[in-house]
Amino acid sequence: MKLAVSNRPLRWTAFVPVLLLLVHTAEAKGPSAAMTVAVTSVERTPVSQNVVATGNVVAWREIPVSTEASGLAVTQVVADEGTLVVEGQVLARLNDARIRAELIKQQAVILELEANLTSAKSDLNRAKSVATGVITEQTIEQRDTLVKTTEARLEAARAQLFDIQVRQRQAVILAPAAGMVSSRAVTIGQVVQVGTEIFRIIQDGRIEVDARVLESDLPAASVGQTVKIVGPTGRTEQGVVRVVSPIVDPKTRLGTVRIALDRDTQLKPGMFARVEVAVDTKLALTVPFKALVWRDAKAYVFRVSADSMVSLIEVKVGRGTAARVEVLDGLSRGDRVVSQGAGLLNNGDAVFVETVSFGSRTVR
Repeated sequence: MKLAVSNRPLRWTAFVPVLLLLVHTAEAKGPSAAMTVAVTSVERTPVSQNVVATGNVVAWREIPVSTEASGLAVTQVVADEGTLVVEGQVLARLNDARIRAELIKQQAVILELEANLTSAKSDLNRAKSVATGVITEQTIEQRDTLVKTTEARLEAARAQLFDIQVRQRQAVILAPAAGMVSSRAVTIGQVVQVGTEIFRIIQDGRIEVDARVLESDLPAASVGQTVKIVGPTGRTEQGVVRVVSPIVDPKTRLGTVRIALDRDTQLKPGMFARVEVAVDTKLALTVPFKALVWRDAKAYVFRVSADSMVSLIEVKVGRGTAARVEVLDGLSRGDRVVSQGAGLLNNGDAVFVETVSFGSRTVR
């Protein structure tokens, strides 16, 4: 089989489409657009060393309110949970009808004995005023004994009256101190016995956090330190260290730090709380926490050069917060590092720089 070969010359215009395609492809493979990143300078800022612990919100001093009366029914409940009370305020009343009856009866007994004593003393005085020999000494002694025994019976009756009055007062449940009622354990009609707990009062309405601190961190805590407390909702409050426990639990190796809360705190007894105690503050080189890039369990940052090229630098980090972290090695003051967008960069990339400083931004 033979192929026919044309002797006609090729025209240059036949190559134009191919040339245009090659030019377009070359343009498409040209340098890509540089990425815009936020850049911040390495600065000296205060860095705190914090002792972090967890604990529970508890009452500063919780007072159980019980009754000394027995077999009496509750007739009135004046206070309820959350009620603010003052010392001596009525919280509840018990049925004292039987006690009042005993009181009236005993008062009558005392009146009778007082009358008998008056009569006995009068007889004794008359007997002593009569001339000797008219009334025998034995009669005088008998009348004197009657006065003394009547006085003794009267004193016993008065003591019994006092006992009844005490029981009558016990039928009224009073607040032993000012504070807030944290719990109520009785209802109207309930019969209470001696020692029955009726209420609990948080004295002065004060609550605090009992934080459990590692034994190695306990020496760093001291009375009067300001403490940051984070509640279960994430809301942050301030507290003050009131007591540092002098002992450590030998089983858990934890000590207790008691932290007083403000009276307007939103935390409630029984809640969980996280505690941060700042024990030391110093000036150190820091970068935003977002500037860190973690590779192979090591920390890196992208340092930006004057010609807007980035280089990957390994750094050693120290103390930190959610916002900034201390740099112990790898950077110098004034170095510029990528604070946003670092995760999308590679070593040697060119970038457009957006400088971030003290909340303002300038694109360069």
